[in-house]
Amino acid sequence: MSPELVWPADGELLSAVLDWARERRWFPLKGAVPPAGRCAVVADVALAPGVRDLVIALPTGGAQDAARVLLHVPLVLGEAADLARLTGPKEAEGAAGLLLEDGTALVDGAHHPAFWQAWAAGVLEAGTALSPTAARAVVQRAERLRVSTGEQSNTSVILPAPTGSCAPAGAEDAETPDLIVKLLRVLEPGRNPDVEVPVALARGGWDRVPAPVAWSSLDLLVPGSSAPVSADAAVATTFVPGAEDGFALFCALAGDDDGPGAPTRLRALALADALGETTAQMHEHLAAALGTSAPVPAAALAQALRARAAWAMREVPALAEEVPGLAQRVEDVLGALAALPGLPAASRVHGDYHLGQTLLGAGGHWYVLDFEGEPLRPLAERRVHDQPLRDVAGMLRSFDYAAAVGGASDGTWSAQVRQSFLDGYRRVLPATVGEAGRDAAVIAALELDKAFYEAVYEARHRPGWLPVPLAGIHRVLGTKSPSVPDTHGRVERMSDVTAPD
Repeated sequence: MSPELVWPADGELLSAVLDWARERRWFPLKGAVPPAGRCAVVADVALAPGVRDLVIALPTGGAQDAARVLLHVPLVLGEAADLARLTGPKEAEGAAGLLLEDGTALVDGAHHPAFWQAWAAGVLEAGTALSPTAARAVVQRAERLRVSTGEQSNTSVILPAPTGSCAPAGAEDAETPDLIVKLLRVLEPGRNPDVEVPVALARGGWDRVPAPVAWSSLDLLVPGSSAPVSADAAVATTFVPGAEDGFALFCALAGDDDGPGAPTRLRALALADALGETTAQMHEHLAAALGTSAPVPAAALAQALRARAAWAMREVPALAEEVPGLAQRVEDVLGALAALPGLPAASRVHGDYHLGQTLLGAGGHWYVLDFEGEPLRPLAERRVHDQPLRDVAGMLRSFDYAAAVGGASDGTWSAQVRQSFLDGYRRVLPATVGEAGRDAAVIAALELDKAFYEAVYEARHRPGWLPVPLAGIHRVLGTKSPSVPDTHGRVERMSDVTAPD
């Protein structure tokens, strides 16, 4: 940092940062942004000279005591040239920070090596590094950082391992692979599942989650609290080398399908089977690492799903037009759930499980990512025990989206891939005859619930995609409509589309 650079006054800083942040993809509020005078800085940590880690409380309602969103914005003092230098080739203008009237740049910490060097020094001091060697590698690799452009609600930074001439002898541990650090943009007091769960799984010996190597937390002076509260703020993990995105892979397999028994179809089935095994292993390790609890009564779960189904049918009247006797058919599925004498044990779950949360590594192993859960749900809700079969239902819905987006021409593709996934899951977690019948009723109800949620999302944001969840509703209810030509719906193929969270 140049010696003449100084931080602006707090009021000017807050106003400028909010004007800049509101244009970023990760900004959590839509519509009107509260003026700086109604916002408050609840954490301001000087990590190093010219490096500050800020958390800003943004009111979400009209009253002064309204609920607040806690926005994480680390900053580094810099010069105008830094903004252009630190903006990636595929990033939007302004992504790396903002320029003040006096020519001082406020650089987004996620883009600046100085922030990550100070961050790594902090986690080493705090003792929140499972691998001190990898944490030190963050310091040494920060100058080569690359900000991922795929993130929506957080910011991820890739720190590649040294190669060739950029690997001076002894500078970095040769065993440390590429690293990726996720900066959480919206914080909540308590443990964030995207930090807590991978750390617990790694400590329990499961190697199908990218290994977390270090994480950080911040103490927040939240309005209304008598004492500071801690919140997870960032986590570094190993980067899976040569990995393929699960959703893109199955879309390609669907589009290139060569029919039952042919090589491409057999590969899709083998990969789905292996993913089922990995999913069951995930549930085993979640239960071992974070415990289990008694499930809610089946009738209570059915009632909660009943309320969500009623909401979806109100939001999307077209559903009743497309599905004859929709309300009664839904009640038949949920009534079967409510009549069960009991449900499987509850435990921590992934919570937002779909193909886009998986990677196929170069060695042919599946890895599971992003345990944050549905980002719009309160953190406390995302940490409660739930039915593991909810993850199973979510993945089944994701296969239908892959079939639709990839353009599978044979309706048996989706059915066979789904069954292969279930076969792999049951090979690890077998069920008795009675348990199999119970679990089928639970999966049907949860898959129907997910499809209703998707229908609302698609009706609001992508009306042309409504056939995909509609086909899923038909599947669960055992109905068929002339407007749905196959078992999974058909949509225009798009490379960057995933199922809604």
